[in-house]
Amino acid sequence: MLLVDDVPGERANFERAFGRGLAVAPGVDQLNELLRTGNEWEVAFVDFNLSSRTSTGLTALLRLHHERPGTQIVTYSQFTESGRTLYAAAARHWFGAAALLDKTRNDPHTLMHYLTALRIGQNPTPTPWQRRLQWSPLLDSLLADASWVRIWGALREAAGDMARVAELLGVEPGSLRGFKDRATEAAIQFNEKFHDVPHPGRTRNKKGILAAFAAEHRHFLTAPDLSTVMSPGSRRRG
Repeated sequence: MLLVDDVPGERANFERAFGRGLAVAPGVDQLNELLRTGNEWEVAFVDFNLSSRTSTGLTALLRLHHERPGTQIVTYSQFTESGRTLYAAAARHWFGAAALLDKTRNDPHTLMHYLTALRIGQNPTPTPWQRRLQWSPLLDSLLADASWVRIWGALREAAGDMARVAELLGVEPGSLRGFKDRATEAAIQFNEKFHDVPHPGRTRNKKGILAAFAAEHRHFLTAPDLSTVMSPGSRRRG
């Protein structure tokens, strides 16, 4: 088993569950070293926040995707925190994650249940999350173009004001009209399917919707490795 998590205290329950069969990588550098020395794992539990300025769990998922395609991935995080539902969607849609586990449920019994279920081809993810993750492809509508990563980042600083976003990015305001319309609808759909927020119907409050979404998911949408990992070319296996 592999745990990719930077918090030392998170290891205790994993060590009780898996004993000497557990490897721990606090960050991508340590993961790369484990990969370089030929380590292989049946299941990898991968957190999003790795306390790094250059990488998150997205890069860890990308490395495992290329180097250990047979390892089953469990998306592991505290899913009430900012951006974690987008991370869950990315792990499922981009990397085929086999299951999801919230950090608040990581007792040894649950960890062993996940391992046993995955070994026999069952999905131990809680049923509400299984329903949500069916909608993971909505992520592509939120990041329809590589340029949208910079726009989402500027949106939070601009509190949803597209004129201010254009100023921050040094572009013409009219060039952002397509983003505003398409991203608003994508955010509404994502909120509806993942957060049980009713569809507002026809609304002109696009500024408010985009500002709220950018703030709620800021850690994912401003992740330092998002632009690289979201590219289909980076995920294509050779």
